[in-house]
Amino acid sequence: MDEQDIENHPDLRDPDWQRHAVKEAWVDYRRDRRRAKLGKRLAITAVVAVVLAGAGVAFYYWGKTHAETAADATSGGGTSTTTAPSVIPEFARVDLSHPFDKTPAQNWREGIEGVTFPAAVKVGGFSEKQVATALDQVKQAIVLTSLDADVLQGHRPDKFLALLAPDIRDQVRTDADRYLTYLTIDPPLLPVPARMSGAVTMTPRGQQELVLHVDYVTAYAFDPGSRTITSPGDMEPFIRVQADFVAERGEKYLYLENRGGYYSNIACEASKRNLIAPSFTEPDFAGPSLTQEPGQYDPTKPLPTEDNCG
Repeated sequence: MDEQDIENHPDLRDPDWQRHAVKEAWVDYRRDRRRAKLGKRLAITAVVAVVLAGAGVAFYYWGKTHAETAADATSGGGTSTTTAPSVIPEFARVDLSHPFDKTPAQNWREGIEGVTFPAAVKVGGFSEKQVATALDQVKQAIVLTSLDADVLQGHRPDKFLALLAPDIRDQVRTDADRYLTYLTIDPPLLPVPARMSGAVTMTPRGQQELVLHVDYVTAYAFDPGSRTITSPGDMEPFIRVQADFVAERGEKYLYLENRGGYYSNIACEASKRNLIAPSFTEPDFAGPSLTQEPGQYDPTKPLPTEDNCG
């Protein structure tokens, strides 16, 4: 057969083969794009200086709010019984009524129920009642950081700030969009609860302080509307948060000490404004590829540090 007539080859004109070829080309395209849209890093120091990076996006930051201040003075259909993947699939059908299927959040519990808290017992110089109060405050802080609509969509930090010691509120308020999760309003979230996985641990620091360490991941499902979605990662940011809250004996407020985290599957442009948006809002991301790490989705694994949203 003449090379110039190759397009008329019977194998190439077979409808089944053509459908397969188109699908494979699309999968390859999606795979390349998915690898390029994985993580963003954000770094915060005492004054909250930011280093951004990520497309799917991950962030990382670290602060010393309490130490420095002291020195200075409906449901989404329930969970599945099948084993969840450890990372986001590169290509998978998405059921908007069960948006977390085929993701690491598939079997996570809804909302704050996904975060494990220790029993309230006497620790160091803290009585059982004092420990119970501190744990309840930290639970409120997690809800306000990652689940409360006034914070997520209203971008109002006041309820969170009310939990903190008065002498650190102004500092946190100034950079609230880097301490709290602020989502874009458009597109909206799907009418399903966010999923969470993580734990709180506590350690006495002398007799006067109790350090409550939180490490958890929250998964959000955005409504794609009429957009074509070829993977849950297109529409579901995963936000990992690490923080140390410190309770002091005789004080009714918390101090916020170390704070860090990692954002996965978000849009870079929105992240430059410290907002979380799904990656489908940025279809033409052309940053470098990253390999997904378990720590993006599993709070028992090391926090990733690579990013690609610079």
